[in-house]
Amino acid sequence: MQKKLRIRSRFKFAKIMRITSLVAALTFTITLVSASNPSFGQAELENKTKVSFPGIPLSKALEELQIKTGIPLAYRSSQLPGDARVTYNGNKKVRDILKDILTPHALFYEVKDGFVVLKEIPRNTDVKTLYAQSNVEVRGTVRDSTGNVMAGVSVSLKDRPSIGTTTDLNGRYILSVPPHSVLVFASLGYKPHEQSIGNRQVIDVTLTPTESGIDEVVVVGFGTQKKISVVGAQSSVNPSELQVPAANLTNVLAGRLAGVVAVQRSGEPGFDNSDVFIRGISTFSQGLSRPLVLVDGVPRDMANIDPEDIENFTILKDAAATAVYGVRGANGVVLITTKKGTAGKPKFGFRYYDGLTTFTQMPEFADGATFMRMSNEALTNRGAAPIYSDDVIRMTAEGTDPYLYPNVDWTAATFNKWGYQRRGNMNINGGSDRTNYYVGVSYLDELGLYKQGDADYDNRSRRSRYNLSSNLTVQASNTTKVELGINGHLLNINIPGTTQDNIVEGLWYMTPVVHPVMYEDGKIADQRSGSLQNPYALITQTGYANQWRNQLFSNLRATQELPFITDGLSATAMFSFDVYNYTSMRRTRRPDTFIATGRDTDGSMLYEETYRGDRFLSFNRSSEGTRTIYWEGALNYNKSFGKHDVTGMLLYNQSDELNSQAGDLTASLPYRFLGLAGRATYGYDNRYFIDANFGYNGSENFAPDHRFGFFPSGGVAWVLSEEPFFEPLKDAVNLFKLRFSHGKVGNSQITGRRFAYLSTISTSSSGGYLFGRDRGNDAFLRSHNIGDYGVNVTWETATKSNLGLDLQVLNNALNVQLDFFKERREGIFLQRGAVPAYLGLQTLPLGNLGVIDNKGFDANVTFNRQFNELRLQLVGNVTYNRNLIVENDQPTPMYPWLDRRGRKVGQRFGFVATGLFENQEEIENGPLHPGTVRPGDIRFQDVNGDGIIDDFDKIPYGYGTIPEWVYGAGFTIGYKALSLSTLFQGVGNVDIRMNGEGLMPFQHGLNRGNLLNNIEDRWTIENPRQDAFYPRLSDGNPNNNFVESNWWVKNGRYVRLKTLQLTYTLPRTWVKRAKIDNANIFFAGYNLVTWSPFKFWDVELPEGRGTKYPLTASYTLGFTLDF
Repeated sequence: MQKKLRIRSRFKFAKIMRITSLVAALTFTITLVSASNPSFGQAELENKTKVSFPGIPLSKALEELQIKTGIPLAYRSSQLPGDARVTYNGNKKVRDILKDILTPHALFYEVKDGFVVLKEIPRNTDVKTLYAQSNVEVRGTVRDSTGNVMAGVSVSLKDRPSIGTTTDLNGRYILSVPPHSVLVFASLGYKPHEQSIGNRQVIDVTLTPTESGIDEVVVVGFGTQKKISVVGAQSSVNPSELQVPAANLTNVLAGRLAGVVAVQRSGEPGFDNSDVFIRGISTFSQGLSRPLVLVDGVPRDMANIDPEDIENFTILKDAAATAVYGVRGANGVVLITTKKGTAGKPKFGFRYYDGLTTFTQMPEFADGATFMRMSNEALTNRGAAPIYSDDVIRMTAEGTDPYLYPNVDWTAATFNKWGYQRRGNMNINGGSDRTNYYVGVSYLDELGLYKQGDADYDNRSRRSRYNLSSNLTVQASNTTKVELGINGHLLNINIPGTTQDNIVEGLWYMTPVVHPVMYEDGKIADQRSGSLQNPYALITQTGYANQWRNQLFSNLRATQELPFITDGLSATAMFSFDVYNYTSMRRTRRPDTFIATGRDTDGSMLYEETYRGDRFLSFNRSSEGTRTIYWEGALNYNKSFGKHDVTGMLLYNQSDELNSQAGDLTASLPYRFLGLAGRATYGYDNRYFIDANFGYNGSENFAPDHRFGFFPSGGVAWVLSEEPFFEPLKDAVNLFKLRFSHGKVGNSQITGRRFAYLSTISTSSSGGYLFGRDRGNDAFLRSHNIGDYGVNVTWETATKSNLGLDLQVLNNALNVQLDFFKERREGIFLQRGAVPAYLGLQTLPLGNLGVIDNKGFDANVTFNRQFNELRLQLVGNVTYNRNLIVENDQPTPMYPWLDRRGRKVGQRFGFVATGLFENQEEIENGPLHPGTVRPGDIRFQDVNGDGIIDDFDKIPYGYGTIPEWVYGAGFTIGYKALSLSTLFQGVGNVDIRMNGEGLMPFQHGLNRGNLLNNIEDRWTIENPRQDAFYPRLSDGNPNNNFVESNWWVKNGRYVRLKTLQLTYTLPRTWVKRAKIDNANIFFAGYNLVTWSPFKFWDVELPEGRGTKYPLTASYTLGFTLDF
């Protein structure tokens, strides 16, 4: 049976691979066909070519010229004189060659509808009036009023509209035109803009919306919508702003979009995802608060997407925007659309950068001599004798014998100063009226900062990633459009044989005097602890692990307009197939380790072996994988009747995700989801808008009677600036719009085991209850989640309200978006706390018990203005939220300050430090503290006044690890060919609790735990300061100085120079000979400077001791080419 299943599994896999290969080949073939039939542009006429026509017929000359240059010629054979022959030899621009060979035969040409059309010269007409004698090549970039580049903008001559082009995906255009002409820039939803050329060759243009942009279209849930009619809260970012030297897309979002809270907890290549939340946290688990991410309409991961391939990045925040996603929309939605092609000749783009990386901040530890002096002080403070003599301290400081008296800087021993990061992206897009294509490929290579050592294997931390993004759009008929997308990545990660946690924790465990990094004869040093703790040895001597993570995404979408039923009606259908595979190969070992005990008479080192290890690397392989199928079908309606605009959508979708490497029965069952979604909108005269949405979804994780849920939402909007009474203010205020929405959305991500509504029973041969007589090794009955407490388990429900304002002033130069929000999350799944212990339950029941309120505001401001050749853009955004626990099923505590209801999620509870004890009399007259208390120890407040410091004196304080304030501000200033852009990002109302070995001096004795270099800032008998950072030093923790209290909680706010980029665009005269349309070089920096009152490690790392691979800064040089 197993063999049959295995054969069937292999057959399915082979079939899937054949289908995938066929789709990939089809995409590639159609792309080549499309590329071979490009739409013609004016720029081709400016290219130089060498031809030789030795008296051949004119028709033959034209044919050879067309083959050599690719110029699409259009003419009738009757137009060519029968005896016309051409004798010509030259190396000129194509336009000059055409004029030279056509004029003698009374012919001229003009460009029309993408072809070079031959025409007869009218009688008595000077041919010079038919040609532009001295065309100039004009180029530039088109942006909207917020500074975003605009693709697909029509650029044409005012007096000859047939001469024109469109902007590419980066908003750039190039056009050959007569001097002193007038260009017209036009795009749907924007005012036409005329620009006199004069003698300029670079013309950058900013388009302003028509009537406040009533025709501009934006991305919304399951479709698009006119921006003016949107009533929900959403934010978007120009994808070009995401193109910074950071390998992980999640790490560049903080400070760029209003409503996004993002915190990066590790910088290790391949393990550096940021925690991303929309409008903070509204449930008890951070892991269950992450938003739904949709890439091209399908749930997918965004971390490894190349920003160069992104066309649109939008977040949906309120119920009106997310209700259509039902039980998946409570935490917000991220919509990412990958780039598609635009009609025109093939356009190639290439972007590359290379640079160095280094840590933003590392902990700085005390040297060996200081460590010894502090150890002696800790002993004498409790009446013990010092452990280190003055001679030993002197020899350690002087480096007399670094192997017997080591003085190790473990940070320098463990990490290199610099790593590197490089990335290259190449793409092509183009097409015709019927077929458009985009294909992009990229490569990323990043080397971490771990030391490599002299091992004969690669233990470096390194990430290599290969990306593919391809989209093909075919207009099969006037009413039918087919879109095919294939995207994916191959990710390879190499790491040392142990984890980053063990390595970084080793920095804090190891004292600078315990032993050297390695001994002079190559022996590995480690202490007598039973486990390897030498961080250098953990990196270089424990082997390596190599991981492959491969992901393939595919989308097939068809859109059919249905005018034969009614105008404005259309149907769409989409199918996607995604495959993910993970393979890890680990070659590891535990090496022999030693500790030196002295030297013999001839000076040779004497050792004690602390561990007998392995000479050879072991082998372990693991793998996992998933395949996901997604279907979607929808009917859409969009119609205008005079002043009335009506749209509607009804959509069905379902998904099926299968774990192909499942290890048990539960994991082998598919994860399934299905639902309906609907939207109806009505607008009147571009002033009043009503929006109604719903999601009706089901999830297999819930009980059958509670499996489906209905989630409605509604919203209204009023554009006051379109009212007659607003007319006197129109010159100053271009748009004034109010929005309000209210509705319910769900969250199907719940904690606990899968299928929690089912009761389960497990058996064991020991440790359970025995029923009947003893049967030796027969199974005992053990209770595990016994009972019917889970039968009613269902989703969380979030009721959300949003009040928003959109404002545009100063001729649309200043844009403001402001939203106030409130949410109540009910039915949060958690364990009951009010069940008394005497019931004897081994596991507390689960249920939809929790309630949390969350409220706040977010805002976004942009200013964009061009002053002749000076361009200025200012951006800023801010997000604030505060949550509050309403219900958590906690029993009513003895004292009100112990109640977690009415507090923040993750609220800190602990003792309140009121200072340091000054003398023994104060200790004896105060409340009883735990442990052996002496002058210089922390004094805690007796909150309940019972004379004893205990758990009843713990009160709430601080903010927690998730910031309540997140903000970003930056500018872009450009003059002629130079531009400088920056982004500053910061957080507030966040704090860090410091604790753990190495941070708390000698908490676990003198042989374990490093000391920070601020150890001089401490209480001493000679200097009994109340504002000292450390209380008195002691060996161990007899006085409970290190219990959780506000003494060790520090302000975690910061402002970071997140990005800085200086760009120089090369003059056209330099690059046109290489047939390059645009070229620039740039310097880009990332995570350059951080300002924070917290000085010990990078402020974003986890609290405690920050024991994760540190965050990195990067300094890169790069260039872009478009041709």
